[in-house]
Amino acid sequence: MKMSEIHGMRIYSDRAHFIGTIDDAIIDDKEGIVVGFVFGRREGKAISIPYSGLMAIGDIVLAYSKKAEQAGV
Repeated sequence: MKMSEIHGMRIYSDRAHFIGTIDDAIIDDKEGIVVGFVFGRREGKAISIPYSGLMAIGDIVLAYSKKAEQAGV
């Protein structure tokens, strides 16, 4: 999937809460793989979600809720 296809996608939690819209990708420069996505800024700093925190990418992006991540889902 190309970044141009993902940019602007809406991110929702597994509890159907809107989280944000993908603005950019975070890439591991050594491995050359996507490790997360930026979906906003607060006080000049990027707000991101790790790739491992995502459930699925399709018409929208689904992310695990914090409770599910803490339970190891």
